[in-house]
Amino acid sequence: MNPIWWKTVTALALLCILAQQFGDRDWPHRFHRKHFIHHQEPIEYNYIYSKPSKLTNWEYEWERDRNNHGLSSEQCDAAFPKLYDEVNRAVVHWKDRNISSASIELYDGNEAGVRVLFKDQQLRVVQTRGMFRTDFRMRILAVLHQLHRAITSVEGIDEPLEDTEATIVVDDYPNFPRDGRELATWSFTRASDNDEHAGVWLIPDFNFWSVPPAAGTYQEMQAKARKHDGLIAGKEQKLVWRGVDWTNPGVRGALLNATLYEPWADVKKMTWNNSTDKIALDDFCRFAYVVNTEGRSWSSRLTHLLNCDSVPVLHNLAWVAHYYHLLDPEVNYVPVNRNFSDLGEKMRFYLDHPHVAQGIADSARTTFRERYTTPAATACYWRRLLRSWSSVAFKPEGYEFVGHGKSHKEQRIGGITFEEFLLHNSSMDYPYE
Repeated sequence: MNPIWWKTVTALALLCILAQQFGDRDWPHRFHRKHFIHHQEPIEYNYIYSKPSKLTNWEYEWERDRNNHGLSSEQCDAAFPKLYDEVNRAVVHWKDRNISSASIELYDGNEAGVRVLFKDQQLRVVQTRGMFRTDFRMRILAVLHQLHRAITSVEGIDEPLEDTEATIVVDDYPNFPRDGRELATWSFTRASDNDEHAGVWLIPDFNFWSVPPAAGTYQEMQAKARKHDGLIAGKEQKLVWRGVDWTNPGVRGALLNATLYEPWADVKKMTWNNSTDKIALDDFCRFAYVVNTEGRSWSSRLTHLLNCDSVPVLHNLAWVAHYYHLLDPEVNYVPVNRNFSDLGEKMRFYLDHPHVAQGIADSARTTFRERYTTPAATACYWRRLLRSWSSVAFKPEGYEFVGHGKSHKEQRIGGITFEEFLLHNSSMDYPYE
């Protein structure tokens, strides 16, 4: 036969064999993959983010963005435009003053704190005080973790942070020397009527990292609170509070007296040794009304109460936290006198007008839990604080000399890295003896 005919037949046979070996195997796979993609469940976007190089038609969506620690500066400004009042206030106070290395001394009047150095986009620990106490140690570690996450979460964005140095006080409030020196301190709170506190820079408190001893991360706490979401009319129609009274007997004692025998109150005093009447943080959200009271200073309890979609009830506050300027009376909380003398009148009104109470609860939830007290907002706040602080503070050399004698000293970066700090004995203060 014709050789060309044989070659043609052979080629066709070979194609058939290849199709059987590979084609039949591939087409079901392709069909399955197409079918899977078409029917897959929606992705939960809590930890999957897009980071556009330019802000184009991007809008904050709390369900998608609430846990995004790596928003760009433009995204932060678009998402949280009203967040930075306390940072701006501190900048105005210090812009014509001198923040030197001496200005950030960890003053002996403060029992606990940490001095930190930001060098080459790295967090370093220069000095600590109070690590021997469990509560202070947890506060220091929680703040350092927040800072570290705020820095590292934007490593993929071309927005470097300047080298700088600062001191954070983790006591309930900062103390200052009586010799007239004004120290530039970072703190959880400041007293609104104390002139010494005018130069304090407010930071997110330790609860924005985690809630000890076993309540979980802040993200988990917000998720637990959402499980109790519902209409105000469907929640337990009571005002709830638990706490000790000795930290502020004037305020907390007044609350106990104002709610005694009231059918709308579930208010009870506790002791550290008796947890019979203790309520888990998220269980407060079962109640229609949640009341906050100041203690030795501000109360970090308010942050968790605002995670509920309940009606916050607040007495006149003497202390300020970094987001308190967003509290709007009769809009996102119910204001009452500091001695709670008008509490009964307010409670009767809102119990009789649940639609009004619902509006306040909705406004509190959308303002705080869904926006300004989210983990995303906290990370944005930390980075804005760092940049604003750097604009008015001294620029540290960032180096220290170690060794003995003139000829044996060597220069090295000051302090130790945060990662190294975590590996040391956590009950000892740095520099270690």
